[in-house]
Amino acid sequence: MDDPPAYGATRERSANISYADVERAALDILATGRRPAVETVRELLGRGSPATIATCLKRFWRDLGIRAQGDPAALTRLPSEIVEAVEAIWQRSLALAAQAAKKDDNAARERLEQIRIENEVRAQSFELREKEFETAARERERALADSRDHLLATLKMLETDRAMLRARDMRIAARETQIEDYRRQLARVIERTARRNETPMHRKPRPANRPKSQSKPKRRVVLNKSPGRRPRPKGRSKRKR
Repeated sequence: MDDPPAYGATRERSANISYADVERAALDILATGRRPAVETVRELLGRGSPATIATCLKRFWRDLGIRAQGDPAALTRLPSEIVEAVEAIWQRSLALAAQAAKKDDNAARERLEQIRIENEVRAQSFELREKEFETAARERERALADSRDHLLATLKMLETDRAMLRARDMRIAARETQIEDYRRQLARVIERTARRNETPMHRKPRPANRPKSQSKPKRRVVLNKSPGRRPRPKGRSKRKR
């Protein structure tokens, strides 16, 4: 006959369990009034290797004895492997936190540098805009001054033109008055001339063949060529007194 298989050789290996699982199962078994054992713990958990459960039960009975002796603080002490694992995790967490802080610090510095550059660009833009506004204001003031001077010059020219127009109107009015006077005078002259040329009805016409009167012969005057003496007319008698 063949030899029987070793204990546990025909059983399927289940997933590993932790000390906390074994401790909870053992406390539950103690609460029912039974003694925790490998089989009862494995039966309650439904998994785990007998060797692992046995090791965990040894630790459980040791911790339970320490608790019974009045040192409950000892139960809070973690195993060295757990402490090492936790410490490794803590160190890793610190490293990750430092990297994250460094990364955040670099990001914050980059953001601050970007904000500083943006502020400088804004300040330069504001300065350029302020200069542009000042230049535009000066140009507007200069344009206003030029427009004011041009307006004053135009007003002066208009006033001069108005004065010239008034003087011209006065001259035209005087010339029109003078022309009107000339017209009246001309009308009066024409009227007088017309009256003179009119022939009255009661006036007799002059005879057509009227004998001409014989004119007396003119006396010949002999001038004395000697200076200072005037010629004496001949044939004239002295007037009687």
